[in-house]
Amino acid sequence: MNLRVRRTTFLLAALASLAASAIAQPAQTDSSGAPAAVDHTPPDGPYYPGLPKSKTRLQATLGDFTVRFYGTLLLNISTAGTAQVGQDVPLWPLPGSSNVTFPDGTTKRAGLVHDTIFTARQSILGLQVTSAKPVAGWTASGLAEMDFFGSRPIDPTLQPQDRVLNQPRLRRAYLQLDKGTWKIVAGQDKMIIAPLDPISLSHVAIPLGASAGDLWAWLPQVRVENREKFGNTTTLFQAGVLRPSFGDPRLSDQAALTGNAIDSFSGFGERSGQPFYQARVAVSHPINGRNATVGAGGHYGREQVGANREIDSWAFALDATLPVSSRFIFRGEGFAGSNLVPFDGGIIQGIAFVAPLLNASGAILTPAKIKKIGAGGGWVEGIVPLTLDNKNVFYAGAGTDDPRDRDLLPGSTRSKNSFVWASYFRKLGPDVTAAVEWSFWDFRTRTFTTAGALGPRGTSGRGNVINIALAYQF
Repeated sequence: MNLRVRRTTFLLAALASLAASAIAQPAQTDSSGAPAAVDHTPPDGPYYPGLPKSKTRLQATLGDFTVRFYGTLLLNISTAGTAQVGQDVPLWPLPGSSNVTFPDGTTKRAGLVHDTIFTARQSILGLQVTSAKPVAGWTASGLAEMDFFGSRPIDPTLQPQDRVLNQPRLRRAYLQLDKGTWKIVAGQDKMIIAPLDPISLSHVAIPLGASAGDLWAWLPQVRVENREKFGNTTTLFQAGVLRPSFGDPRLSDQAALTGNAIDSFSGFGERSGQPFYQARVAVSHPINGRNATVGAGGHYGREQVGANREIDSWAFALDATLPVSSRFIFRGEGFAGSNLVPFDGGIIQGIAFVAPLLNASGAILTPAKIKKIGAGGGWVEGIVPLTLDNKNVFYAGAGTDDPRDRDLLPGSTRSKNSFVWASYFRKLGPDVTAAVEWSFWDFRTRTFTTAGALGPRGTSGRGNVINIALAYQF
């Protein structure tokens, strides 16, 4: 048997054995004695938006199941002072000296282009189902969640006005098994490391700070969790295997429709023959009336980039939620690693690549140049409840993603992406929230000499974005 297959098989067997060895404990019950609905909320809050609320719920018992329907209906109105990559979910501004071409052939510098966006694409709908009959002490539940941030086909035949249709997109969908202190999750969910995201209503389909310090991904996976309490202190251990997806555009490694897959995000991650491996440990303790949590996680994977060449992908990440006082909460993450394109790290650059030079007969004259791009960064956020009823909350923070310039090659020129932001959330009612957010983005590039050596700093892009959001959560 192939060594890689044996390693993967062994890890899966070990995870299953670990879960099966858990000591049997009675299933959790509610005040009536019936099995309580399983909480799918991540352990590290805050959770708004997009996840089930902790108090009022739209749920009912149907037969042997508890069914819970939830969602966030969201309208975003934003204006940007410069052309933004990502547009309705800004990632970084185009360099101010670059040009935007208009339909009549005229051009305008990106720094002088102003976008105004109205969108409801980031609205979320979700369904949670919990079985009322535990089997051998295990409580089974499932969750499926989607938004409308999928592909946007334009049909000029049926829609001559070129209106864009927003397709549904799967965010999370998984089976969960709970027994005492143990949990098994199988399906698509957030990756294990770096579980936090900045709180934002402008970036729900893609987290605020993606490509600017916030590592993130929703990936199919199998993971095992164990949570233990020691007095007031809680420990959490998570480990699992995840889908190995890269899809770095510089390698043109997305699988084509003529190949053996129709998922264009597949890339050559699967061809390495190994999954992603991730694990995280965290410790929580109550401080100032809230839980303080500090976690550390690691990631390892491989990408097949040649017939006999594989490039490692690794990351180490720290995360923290610290209630400094009853009126101030600190949250943040930091990371270091390389080839982090699966998680929007390195400003969505995993490998620097220069294609080989071929002669007329197709023979290689100059071999390809390939470097994995190392990167480090993170983000911090301060949360200030302005009133005792928590109806008025102020958020502010900053983030950065800084690839190592020495790892870059021509075609991989993104040198640094940073941003700062501030927002104000106002509860208009139990389920309605209005928010205004300001963010400033600073994007930098590097140049290269004619010989391909690293040159001086290139053009940069800077711009402000204002977003107004209105959300109804149920």
